[in-house]
Amino acid sequence: MKRQFLRDLGVDEEHIPKIIDEHHDTVREYKESASKADDLQSQLDTANEEITERDNQIEQLKNSTDNEELQKKLNEYETSNADYENKLKQVQLDSAIKLAVAKEANDPSDVLAFIDKDGLEVAEDGTIKGLDDKLSTLKENKPYLFQAQKKTGRTPQEGGPAPSITKEDFDKMSYTEKNDLYNNNKQLYDEFTK
Repeated sequence: MKRQFLRDLGVDEEHIPKIIDEHHDTVREYKESASKADDLQSQLDTANEEITERDNQIEQLKNSTDNEELQKKLNEYETSNADYENKLKQVQLDSAIKLAVAKEANDPSDVLAFIDKDGLEVAEDGTIKGLDDKLSTLKENKPYLFQAQKKTGRTPQEGGPAPSITKEDFDKMSYTEKNDLYNNNKQLYDEFTK
């Protein structure tokens, strides 16, 4: 959504940033839902490939008559099945990581590319053991991968910069002005009251 579109609709200039922020939050929720659906589809595709391959393996075993050949194929299939299980676990881990960081990451795929997956394991409840430590390390080393915390309080749209106040100005303030300073800038208020 563009600001000019809202201006053309006659929306007041002071309401436009609030509408834009709300729109971005809504879009982010839809992106998270789409990401979840993509991850689930990826898991489903991997599982379907595995089922098809195992069906083929069973069919080949039924048609085979040589015991030595059967043992050889059985060993191949066991290795192949272990590879599929590892691949499925990797897809589940990747999906769980993406879901865990979706709200705070700019792009969960970027976080997935940079995170050290050694020692991470998906628990039965869907949580990832050891992820918090890996994320804190990644946040320190690559903070640009994560969204900056939303600042609250005064914004440039609400007015100019916060006024600079001296001790003399503070002493001359009325009770109401001091109360406003306390509510809007407690740190500065505390400095003057010490």
